[in-house]
Amino acid sequence: MKTDKKEEKTEEIRAAGAADQASDYEFIREQIKERPVNRKKIFRRMLFTAGMAVLFATIACLTFLLLEPVFSKLLSSDGESELKVVSLPEQTVDDDPVQAEVIPEADDDPVQLVIETPIENMSLNDEDIVSGNAAAATASENRAEPTAAPEPTIVAGDTIIYETVPLEIEDYRQLYRKMYALSEEVQKSLVTVTGVHSDMDWMNDPYLSTQKTTGVIIADNGYELLILADSTKLEAAETLRVTFANGDTGTLNIKAVDSDTKLGVYAIRLMEISADTRKALSVAVLGASYTSNVLGNAVMAVGSPLGNASICYGAVTSAQTMVGVRDAAYQLLTTDMQGDKNASGVIVNLRGQVVGILCHGHEAEGLENLLCGYGISGIRRLIEDLSNQVVRPYMGLHLSDVAPDVVKELGLPDGVFVEQVEMDSPAMAGGLAKGDLIQKVGDITVKTVSEYMAALAVQEADTEVEITYARLSGQEYRTMSVSVQLGTRE
Repeated sequence: MKTDKKEEKTEEIRAAGAADQASDYEFIREQIKERPVNRKKIFRRMLFTAGMAVLFATIACLTFLLLEPVFSKLLSSDGESELKVVSLPEQTVDDDPVQAEVIPEADDDPVQLVIETPIENMSLNDEDIVSGNAAAATASENRAEPTAAPEPTIVAGDTIIYETVPLEIEDYRQLYRKMYALSEEVQKSLVTVTGVHSDMDWMNDPYLSTQKTTGVIIADNGYELLILADSTKLEAAETLRVTFANGDTGTLNIKAVDSDTKLGVYAIRLMEISADTRKALSVAVLGASYTSNVLGNAVMAVGSPLGNASICYGAVTSAQTMVGVRDAAYQLLTTDMQGDKNASGVIVNLRGQVVGILCHGHEAEGLENLLCGYGISGIRRLIEDLSNQVVRPYMGLHLSDVAPDVVKELGLPDGVFVEQVEMDSPAMAGGLAKGDLIQKVGDITVKTVSEYMAALAVQEADTEVEITYARLSGQEYRTMSVSVQLGTRE
């Protein structure tokens, strides 16, 4: 018991001592509190950091875009390559004119000339025309027999002219073989453009979808190979691939696309094309579709006129139709060749020159299967602008020519007829309306849509231009003018 009391006494003394010691240091005791969070300051710092990141990323992207062509050309094996402005001059060589007669020239030796029988002199009673009793003819009678040589006609200068020349099946076959050989040469300037994009099926499984169209090599600007193609099937593509005539492939980049005609220019860098492929391909020779005798000319559709690699032979049956779009109208060539609704490729004449680019949606009612294309002369300037990535001015007018006889009969002033004004366009903001006759764009007088297109092309986008026009007021037209702020064409 004494021991327990002693221990209790000791504990009391220790507790009292600890309490005294604690009270001695009470004046220096410190209480630590957490610093309050300044949320506004943290948010400002986050915004500043994000803004600086975006700024540096933008500067890096712009620097890369500006210097990438320079570095690529420096690193390219072709150190002498130079970026050139694409120019497609108007073809001055016309097709051979139809000769009414052959005038022989005097020569020392007689020359044999072949003259075909004129159509107006042909008769259904000619010996080479199968008569209505041909069904009764026997197989032996239908066999080709040697034809006696025609009697020659002697003209001045001892020139011998044979008036009739029999044609054999072999001649026909040889003609088609030559046309096929010509199409093979044209194929060297054609490529297959494949658009690839990812999609999901009904089971939500990913797969790759592809669309193909035929493109034509139009220019080499010293740095890139430029390819013209219909962009309709390529709009949703995530990746564009090109396949050349020899089977080699590469990756394409978009230069520019016209939203009205759906024609697009795509490019592949020359350094990405092998030497063998460069030798195998060729740049297409562009002909002329505004020639006086293009109507009725024999042509070929090369590329994929039947939906796949194919060739069609025929003739131009119409060249006067115009396809009206915003601020422009383009010539449409119609042929008698039957094709697929997904046809793509080019129309070439028998010189191997491209005279048209196959297109869709402009066929006459009931003739949807006939192949037609934009005349190359009408879209030549458009192709140049797309190739050079020119910013084109936009006014927003749909126009048409007024026939000279209508102008004379109705007493109309010269000008281009406004068929439609697009909503929210610069033309509408300027007060132009349907029925007006555009007479001047700036200081340039215009009487046709082609002249209007040329006058608008020399203007700069996002600038003001004075438009002079005639508007019907009562029974007569009044000449007026307005300043229009041009926009930018997509």
